[in-house]
Amino acid sequence: MLDAFDELVRLRTGSAYAVDSPSLAMALVAGASRAGEWVAIVGAPEFGYEAAAAFGLDLARTIAVPSPGEHWQSVTAGLIDVAGIVLLRPPAPVAEQQAARLRSRLIQKDAALVVWGEWPRCHQRLSIRSSSWVGLGQGHGRLTGRQVEVAVSGASDPGRTTSIWLPDPDQRVRRLDEVAAPVRLEDHSRLAQRAG
Repeated sequence: MLDAFDELVRLRTGSAYAVDSPSLAMALVAGASRAGEWVAIVGAPEFGYEAAAAFGLDLARTIAVPSPGEHWQSVTAGLIDVAGIVLLRPPAPVAEQQAARLRSRLIQKDAALVVWGEWPRCHQRLSIRSSSWVGLGQGHGRLTGRQVEVAVSGASDPGRTTSIWLPDPDQRVRRLDEVAAPVRLEDHSRLAQRAG
């Protein structure tokens, strides 16, 4: 895992994790990729590979199947054979029986599954509770970072939350306390008034 998630979640082989945002999905698979794992991404044609690479995803060890269509389950099962972590965006609601088949494959192959969407009986569920962007002034500027509050819950976990940069102004995923808060444009004008 990336350091920002250290006290929040640990990916375990044989388990499935559900996320509600592409940024969370990118951050989870990026940590495994940095550790040397092959990553497969299934059913996400709009996935932001450039942003994921900034988080730490090694594109040279990434397999992408953007549109598997009705064969998404067999494609995912096949990729579990070769990748340590698979990111899946199911095209439709997933039945318990479908999830159970893939769960047994994950256990057999020592792989983990990150699902961008809902997943029956997942090990943990991560969701963004609140989000705020930094970098814009009054009508000008550009977005440079995003602060989010991430909630984690699971079958044996009552739930925890933490605040992280997703990403910070350097386009990295880090804890809020690791990065000095950027000075907003309106703060610059106040400082100039005091100095003048």
